[in-house]
Amino acid sequence: MIEKEKVLSIVKKLIESDLSKFDVKYLKSHEKVAILYKDHVVEIIGGDEKFIIYLNLKIPLKNREHKELHKKFMEQYKKRKENITLNKFTLLEKSIDEEDCSETQINIPDPETEDNIPDTEK
Repeated sequence: MIEKEKVLSIVKKLIESDLSKFDVKYLKSHEKVAILYKDHVVEIIGGDEKFIIYLNLKIPLKNREHKELHKKFMEQYKKRKENITLNKFTLLEKSIDEEDCSETQINIPDPETEDNIPDTEK
């Protein structure tokens, strides 16, 4: 049997790792979040019974342990979400700036010239 403290330590490292991906698809419906790292999936389950699932391991959690992991996960999730939004906004800004710089000047004819007066004598 794997030591619970070792599992908790690994899960905390996964939460902090920039290489791991988060899945919150079932956060509201099943009180479940998942951490994906390479081909590995670790689930943190809430609800009446709280536990960590990895492959065929099911490690029970105390309320305090679950609360700590869940809080750490959600803080990191929100931080990543904010960073992604800021990065996308920066890319949008750069894209607009590049278009403004590369935009060629459009020659708009003077409305008073003879070429712009409609021919009404037909």
